[in-house]
Amino acid sequence: MVRWISGLAVVLYAASVNAQPVDPYAPVPAPAPVKAPPPPPAPGPALGAPAPVDTQPAQDPVLAEQVATSLVARAQELIEAKIWVDAKQLAVEALVKSPNGPSSAHAQAIIKQANAALGISEPAPVDTVKITDDKLPEPGPAEQAPPVDTVRKTSVAGFVHGAIYGGVLGATIGSFIGKHEASGAVPLGIGLAAAGALAGNYIARKVDADPAQIRTVGSGTVWGGVIGGMLGGTFQGADGGDVNGSGVLLGASIGSTLGGLVSIGIAKDHKLTTGDVALVDTFAGIGALGGLTVGMLMQPAQREAYSLNSALGATAGVIVGYIAAPQTNTTERRMLRVAGLTLAGGAVPFLLYAGIHDKHATWDERLTGGLASLGLVGGAWLGFYLTRDMDEGMDVNEHKHKDADDAPMAVVNRHSSGRWALGGVGVTPLSPQLSQDHGLAVSVLGGAW
Repeated sequence: MVRWISGLAVVLYAASVNAQPVDPYAPVPAPAPVKAPPPPPAPGPALGAPAPVDTQPAQDPVLAEQVATSLVARAQELIEAKIWVDAKQLAVEALVKSPNGPSSAHAQAIIKQANAALGISEPAPVDTVKITDDKLPEPGPAEQAPPVDTVRKTSVAGFVHGAIYGGVLGATIGSFIGKHEASGAVPLGIGLAAAGALAGNYIARKVDADPAQIRTVGSGTVWGGVIGGMLGGTFQGADGGDVNGSGVLLGASIGSTLGGLVSIGIAKDHKLTTGDVALVDTFAGIGALGGLTVGMLMQPAQREAYSLNSALGATAGVIVGYIAAPQTNTTERRMLRVAGLTLAGGAVPFLLYAGIHDKHATWDERLTGGLASLGLVGGAWLGFYLTRDMDEGMDVNEHKHKDADDAPMAVVNRHSSGRWALGGVGVTPLSPQLSQDHGLAVSVLGGAW
């Protein structure tokens, strides 16, 4: 009985607990978060659907051209070092960066030069063929690139310079064997000029000389003959002597022969390009004309000083041009414009001379000579300035090797690679082994072998 009473009491207590009223202000528990289902995979592009459009902004054309210019500059350095494959790769990358920019023409020229060096022919244009059946046309034989026409240039240069040298020799010989200088010099000069033209063309083809080599030798014979002829007339007419054609022609023949021999050694080493030779010719011409105009300014006691000044000016022009040419970017087209402006600058003062000429005085000639000398210099400077961007990167010597730069400090340097150049002023204390006095020494000539 007690057990039943205890059980009933437990049941009544549990029922009273469940029957308690709910608190309406109690906080409602937050529901448990429901895990979201994974998103379905993105559907791939349908077959034949257009490719997605790139919405990124295009590259800045100015930045692209700057990158392309840097690539082209580096490619040019590799071309000069004969690293053809890398140079072509950089040029192709430059074209990709800026296909129509200012650097594209230079990049295409580098690619063409690299292909020529690597033996890669330019692809011939392919004609479109209309296929009317299921069979493809049989591939035909590969077309070879047309050979570069260097024979014509070689032939013209050999003809011209051979004719000049042969004509000078013939006129010299004829002036000594004829009754009169002209009676022997003219026919024999014409005959040997024709023979020299044929011989020059034959020799150029025989030794497989390129235009730069022929121009180098031709420039040596021409300016050697000019300098030799002027010196011959100077020596004859000094101290009241008589100047005759035979003496002038003899000096021209000797000078032309010596100039040709010296220039052959230069041409064998491929030291100059055609643009370099044009620069040498321009400087030599400026020196020769400047010697005459300076003579007008000086009004020397003997008129042979005019020819001496001109010979010295031409010699100085050849030397300066030979040293400066490999370090500059010059082409024949550019130097033609420089030479034209130089001649114009030197000729303008003579228009003034026609109006102020006084046969009883020399001030007019001095004034004209001084202005003409300044005009030559000013015209040359103006020509170089106006053409400073012409044919940039086109004057490339494919045979040039890396020059050494190992000469000691001096005004004039000779490096172990054979290159002569202007150096600097190096001041050193005077060695006590040379003198007991204190002092400083300036090296004028320094060389390395």
